[in-house]
Amino acid sequence: MKNKSSQSLEKLVSRQQSSVLGNEAKTKGFAKVVAGGRIIRLRNEAPFFQRMVTGNQVTAESDPNHSKVILESISTNLEAGISMVDKQETALAKIGGRLSDIALSLNKARDVNSSSKTREESQMRFESARDVIRKAAIETFDNSALFSFGQAKPVTIAVPSNGQWEGLSVDRANLGQPGLITIDKGKVHGPSEDYMLDPGTIKRAFDEWRSLCVSNRMQHSLLMGRLHGLRRTLHSLLTGAAWKAPKEPAPTQLGPLNRPHRLN
Repeated sequence: MKNKSSQSLEKLVSRQQSSVLGNEAKTKGFAKVVAGGRIIRLRNEAPFFQRMVTGNQVTAESDPNHSKVILESISTNLEAGISMVDKQETALAKIGGRLSDIALSLNKARDVNSSSKTREESQMRFESARDVIRKAAIETFDNSALFSFGQAKPVTIAVPSNGQWEGLSVDRANLGQPGLITIDKGKVHGPSEDYMLDPGTIKRAFDEWRSLCVSNRMQHSLLMGRLHGLRRTLHSLLTGAAWKAPKEPAPTQLGPLNRPHRLN
């Protein structure tokens, strides 16, 4: 029986997505949402606030604590989203470090003055780095995959904005890109039929990885900005200011929430 490190990146990530998403690929709308501080499947039958915000029953709108409960739940949801992005960043850092190891292995293997033993050691170092990348690629947060192989539905956080509800997307970083795929199926030395890597492929993989890191930082900044604003609103509410949660949104062609990312 093959262990996980001997399987391709595509198979590992696709299997991980399948295990945590189940049949969600067939579900219309959002695949997963953050509600009650947990990443959960979208429950279409549940009332809006329970489905998208609190994760459980919420007090009636007439309850004096209703607004406070809603704001605290949204704050908790944003914190969970930030934690997911933080863990994704840590996994991306592991991948970046191993890409550096792979680049070094390729340089040593291509050195005309290197011995056969050095080239064999370079291939072993390459395989070790590749296996670390494969392991990082199947990490999860709260039973939700951090990465995808190809485009995947985002994890969505419902937040109030200008008197209406918006859905902020926390994307699973897409590892199904040409440079990263080629490295996963490549080699730096040896008689196998794997693709012989070259500096251009390594550079492309680094560019793809950097793009994922930039996207991750942008998501982190977006969530942190919304969290700070929400905390100011909550502080104002606790000190006597008035705030009322927006009404449940009406479904549109883009889904039950306005999604800024889809409109850009």
